[in-house]
Amino acid sequence: MPLTLPNLDDRIYTDLVAEALSLIPSYAPEWTNHNPSDPGITLIELFAYLTEMLLYRQNRVTEANLWSFLQLLNGPAWLPEKTLQEEMHQTVLSLRERYRAVTCEDFETLAIAAHPQIARARCLPRRNLEAGDIYQAQQEERPGHISVIIVPASESSTPRPSNDLIQSVKAFLEPRRLLTTRVHVVEPRYVTIGIRLTLVPHHDVREEQVRSQAIAAFQTFLHPLIGGKEGRGWPFGRSLYVSDLYELLDNLPGVDYITQTDAQSELIVSDPSRLQYNARGDAIAVHLFPNELFEAQIGADEIAIQ
Repeated sequence: MPLTLPNLDDRIYTDLVAEALSLIPSYAPEWTNHNPSDPGITLIELFAYLTEMLLYRQNRVTEANLWSFLQLLNGPAWLPEKTLQEEMHQTVLSLRERYRAVTCEDFETLAIAAHPQIARARCLPRRNLEAGDIYQAQQEERPGHISVIIVPASESSTPRPSNDLIQSVKAFLEPRRLLTTRVHVVEPRYVTIGIRLTLVPHHDVREEQVRSQAIAAFQTFLHPLIGGKEGRGWPFGRSLYVSDLYELLDNLPGVDYITQTDAQSELIVSDPSRLQYNARGDAIAVHLFPNELFEAQIGADEIAIQ
């Protein structure tokens, strides 16, 4: 939305004449002829006309003002190559471009802009994810450190940036950071997860069709680039709940309902410490750290059809 220039003085010709006439009795009480034929009244009208012209110019930005303003923004050696209005438009657009990396949003936006191959970026403040013990680095606060996790565009279920890509992003962010900030660019960590469920299809649906749909839906739902409920990639650090699985698979065409397989847990993970339990001891979710995503691995034998 463009800024509305203030009106510095909104008086017009009639206001100026009326104001001058109202001052005559105070400053010249012997002046009694206020008709337009009086020479003094003619002078008042003339000065009112000239004053109105000056007020009109006062409320306008002259070319000299524009020139001085553009030189302040572009440097004293600036010279126009287009019209002043076009130069003004281009200069304002260049000022709106994000350059300095201060907030996490700045780091994420600039990391994606650093290379066309970068599809996603996540910034974690006060973290050094290049430290040796990754589990300690995920939880220990390091003031002055910023970790940026980048995900490249790839057809793989676990897209990982190459070392050259990491160094390229880091070199792009280095001159844009604050002097007291240390930037670390790393790849995401992937947590392998599977599911164990029994699907009950409608009577007129083939079992293999339902099973293949369920496997594809599960893998797509957790995909780092196209997963999640919004299709923009599974969110960094977002836990997967059993209720998410039931909602996802229950909406598949041809599925009547879903149930557990032999009263076993629906979630399969290699690290049991990632599981979250309810008061009855049932696993209800898989926990992720803020720099982690899921790698969906599921076999056909883990989706039972009843």
